[in-house]
Amino acid sequence: MAEIEISQETFNKYNSNGKIALTPGYLQRCFESNGYPGYDGILQICKGKWELAKAGSLEYCYRVRISDGAFQYNTLIHANLQQQVGDEKDGLVEGSVIALTDCEILDSDQKKTFIITGYVLLSKSHEIVTHEGFKKGFSHPGNAEQFRNFKPTMKFELPWKEASEYSKDVIENQPPPTKMMKTDNGTVRTPAPAPKAAAPLPRKAPSKTESGIMPIAAITPYANNIKIHGVVTRKEEMRLIPAKNLKIFNFEITDAFGDTIRVTAFNETAESMATTVVENMGYYISGGTVRQANKQYNNTGHDYELTLRSDSKVEQGNASIPAPKLTMKRVELAQIGSHLGNLIDVLVVVEKIDENCTEFTSRNGKDLVKREMDLIDESAAIVRITLWGNEARNLDPQDYFKKVVAFKGVTAREFNGNFTLSTGQATRIYTVPEYHGVAQLFDWYENERSTVEIKSLSQFNQGGGSDAPRTIAGVTEMRFGENSEKGDYATLKAMITRINPQNTMYKGCSNEGCQKKVVETDGEYRCEKCNSTSNTFKWLYMMQFELADETGQVYVTAFGDTAAKIVGRTAQEVGELRDGDEQEFNSVFEGLLFQPKLWRVRCKIETYNEEAKQRLTVFTVEDINQDKYINHLEQLVEFLEEMDTE
Repeated sequence: MAEIEISQETFNKYNSNGKIALTPGYLQRCFESNGYPGYDGILQICKGKWELAKAGSLEYCYRVRISDGAFQYNTLIHANLQQQVGDEKDGLVEGSVIALTDCEILDSDQKKTFIITGYVLLSKSHEIVTHEGFKKGFSHPGNAEQFRNFKPTMKFELPWKEASEYSKDVIENQPPPTKMMKTDNGTVRTPAPAPKAAAPLPRKAPSKTESGIMPIAAITPYANNIKIHGVVTRKEEMRLIPAKNLKIFNFEITDAFGDTIRVTAFNETAESMATTVVENMGYYISGGTVRQANKQYNNTGHDYELTLRSDSKVEQGNASIPAPKLTMKRVELAQIGSHLGNLIDVLVVVEKIDENCTEFTSRNGKDLVKREMDLIDESAAIVRITLWGNEARNLDPQDYFKKVVAFKGVTAREFNGNFTLSTGQATRIYTVPEYHGVAQLFDWYENERSTVEIKSLSQFNQGGGSDAPRTIAGVTEMRFGENSEKGDYATLKAMITRINPQNTMYKGCSNEGCQKKVVETDGEYRCEKCNSTSNTFKWLYMMQFELADETGQVYVTAFGDTAAKIVGRTAQEVGELRDGDEQEFNSVFEGLLFQPKLWRVRCKIETYNEEAKQRLTVFTVEDINQDKYINHLEQLVEFLEEMDTE
């Protein structure tokens, strides 16, 4: 196709500071409106394919997967636009950007059909952009209620090279042309010419403070001679990033007005602060660089963070400042799907908790510790949360079990349609929270929990899968994974019937983050990936074993923490037995035989030497929930009986 030609009018209508910006959350607004929401949305194309066909009575000419930066969805372009699409189809490909000017949404038995009935091609040849919490591109389910309260905070601006002749003045800080802007309700307004840029005013500070001391609320990049006084209300462990030879130390300090800011130090300053700063002690801090807060890791509520320099001073102050009261921007568990990738606060009852920690080696070669809990609140949703490191290792389960707990600064995640929460450096946990709603939540749990229908949002951890167990014969004969690049998931009720202990682990590179198998020569271990030789190695799991049920057998593979959960020991522990006590080593794997479990596996068709084979990889393994399994069997019997009567 010819180069995209952008008119002055199109530029005025859609430019954002001379660039082109996606409209995060626009797909959700379309589903809420059941069609065009009253204003145009800027969307990016992930995939495009010419296809002149019908879907029921609907005629379409092009299939396209679109993204607003937060959500993605498969859509159809109406056949009425066939001529336009025919002229522009070489531009309706991965990375292109369009303005959606009209659309329709049709209900179907399974998934809503999204039809584009109007668009403008704006730009092409961009990389696909997604929010950090949506790294693989989160597919919107088409259900408007699931993300009803979604409020996007992300922003994606792309260079608009096709409109460079118009954007020049904007880039050079000249007043942009008058721009017609649409509001959320679809009305059009014309803003006044943009004034010259001016530094934002500092936030209004409290009136009473120490002489020469700046309230934390007043800190902005435009503040000079920063000196604050407060109590350290959170101290994190110093982190080391070997790849960058970087040391990082973070802590939070709260002043007498209850405002909190995150403070960061690097390298030598980090080492000094990590040993000097004590939690619940008062300090004066002077000097430092103010930066925009990274809300993905910062849950203080402040817009900025303070980075200490080599000339910054941290001096002990008085500790008479009262600890701040707990404040939360609480999100109900049923709504966490609207906050993927963001730090959120939840007030919950801990319904289930692992008695012991799980220690394992990650795929990056790191030794990790985790503990998992099941959380519930009045929204009648159960979500699993994972605690890491010392937070997992040091807790007493009796402080949590069936008690109201506040988690401040946890991250909402999604994988394969299941939602979970995870703790991190910014997480704070309050086992006896002083917060309104605690008594009401506990009363609900004691009196109403058993009377309401509960929905598990983390179903792959509840009994091994989000669907009813399938048979091995069914999975293999139906060739699960054949029509999916990423593979299909299934749950099997099966037992290990054959395992060769010698095919369960290997000697890996000792460098952190590397899992490459090493070559042993004269007592030294060579890693080709790292191009290094060492006199040490680490044991890593790569288990291959046979699963069987009443319909057949299949070989599967398990790695890392999944294999550690199957065995019940870390790879390093079992590897030391292999070298020192072969009989005990073999007995570890013999003890795994003939124990029925629920196995969550990923099925994928792989081709090698022009031969396609189905590969099964274990994703999770759980004990069988007999009540739930019997319920699945009863439903299956009812289904077969209905088929027999037809």
